[in-house]
Amino acid sequence: MRALTSFILAAFLGGAGAIQRSLLVPAASSNQHQLAKIRTTARKSTLQGDRFTKKKQDNSTCPTYGESQWTGTVNVRDGHDLFYWFFESRNDPENDPIILWMNGGPGASSTLGLFDEIGPCWLLPEVDKAEPNPWSWNNNASLVFLDQPAGAGLSHLADGLTLAAREEDTAQDFQQFLNIFFSDVFPAKQNLSIHIAAESYGGHYGPVYLHHILESRRFDSKTAFWGNIESLILVDAVIDFTGPFVGMYELFCDDRQKKGILNATACEQIALHLPELQRLGESCQLAYGESAECNAVWDYGDRYINAAYKAEVAAGRRHTQNSKPTSKEVDSLASEEDANLIYVLVNKKCDLKYSYLDCMDPCKGNVTSYLNQEWVKKALDKDPSFQVDLMGRRFFATFSQGALWKPTTRELVDVLEEHAAEDSVADIKLLVMNGNLDPLVTTPGTKWQYDRLKWTEQAEYAIKKWQPLPAALAATGEWKATSSGRLAFVAVDGAGHTVPGDVR
Repeated sequence: MRALTSFILAAFLGGAGAIQRSLLVPAASSNQHQLAKIRTTARKSTLQGDRFTKKKQDNSTCPTYGESQWTGTVNVRDGHDLFYWFFESRNDPENDPIILWMNGGPGASSTLGLFDEIGPCWLLPEVDKAEPNPWSWNNNASLVFLDQPAGAGLSHLADGLTLAAREEDTAQDFQQFLNIFFSDVFPAKQNLSIHIAAESYGGHYGPVYLHHILESRRFDSKTAFWGNIESLILVDAVIDFTGPFVGMYELFCDDRQKKGILNATACEQIALHLPELQRLGESCQLAYGESAECNAVWDYGDRYINAAYKAEVAAGRRHTQNSKPTSKEVDSLASEEDANLIYVLVNKKCDLKYSYLDCMDPCKGNVTSYLNQEWVKKALDKDPSFQVDLMGRRFFATFSQGALWKPTTRELVDVLEEHAAEDSVADIKLLVMNGNLDPLVTTPGTKWQYDRLKWTEQAEYAIKKWQPLPAALAATGEWKATSSGRLAFVAVDGAGHTVPGDVR
């Protein structure tokens, strides 16, 4: 059986012909190749002085199969230093594409994606120990894990400076990181294909950052990044909070899969409030940006749509990031085999004193505990007194003043349609992956959202039939894509809010 996400990735990024024909998308368009000829190098950074650090890591902190790895920081502006962890491909590092991964939050560290999802090593549960990950995405691509905005995770924000409060505050920092990383830190990589992957709240980062890069190119800004960005990969990513709430009724209340998540009374209440939720969502789209209408979508949905499921979490019967039962529910399952299958999330480690989102999966490694060990901090050039905050709670406070709830659908459409512009400056495809048991960014709601995304290929995409994933894969699910391959969506059974870490 083949690993799911690595197969999807190989197909989407243009792997071997047989893989490519079996799923998803064609090879890069002629327009993409034409663009690559026009601009093949990243533009030199405008910053002077000490712009970056770069340290070769051995195999101790993140054990791998011997591929090279580096950590360091890039100074994107005064007092703003973004941390990166770079791993070369296990296959052909001189020619394989580069995937830049960002976790969401806002303010979450991308080391979560490194150690618990797609990285070359993963953490073992219950012990502070890492081992090589045979299913890492760097089997066929080099990986960059980026902690941003400045102050998130292992990145640094100088004392006295203000935390970011919106993606627009940090879009230029992201672009400057790309410029310095590819022109100065790893100049030998600057002509390779680049794919931007973003998870969860990364559904805001990815579209806004790429839109900013497109705008910089259109105006031929001195800071424009001209590297060969070929795709955006959104993993359990929110682009508008209306969709995830809309999908909660189907996920929690449609019992064809015998999930039995919510009772009839709770489901009746959700159904009663869905029309108003959708009306608020339409108002948010009309107002767009940081508006009271968009704040109202979250407030209403959290109060009337998600309340019953949150009560299940508080009672220890469900988990915040995967709607499978916790261990307290396993006794009621039909067989020991079913119990072993479901026994993946145990609520005992959920600490709700900070936030509903702080419940982490105890069957994955504890990245916070691992990175806060003195020997690890020394290897990463961090002061012994430095305490890693991987969830970025400080950013939730600043972003929740308005930017947190706004949609990014217009920016996403801009990215999708730039290839057709008369003086096109990019040709970027979109891959969406979603876990079918994700209670935060629900698959039914995300499907609903992309069917309604207003772009030139909407009609074709909306009527496309969902197809089962190939039987040779180690997981089940379904997919559909436009004939151009410009938008592809993969829905994965058994996975929650972190698809690559839930189903390998």
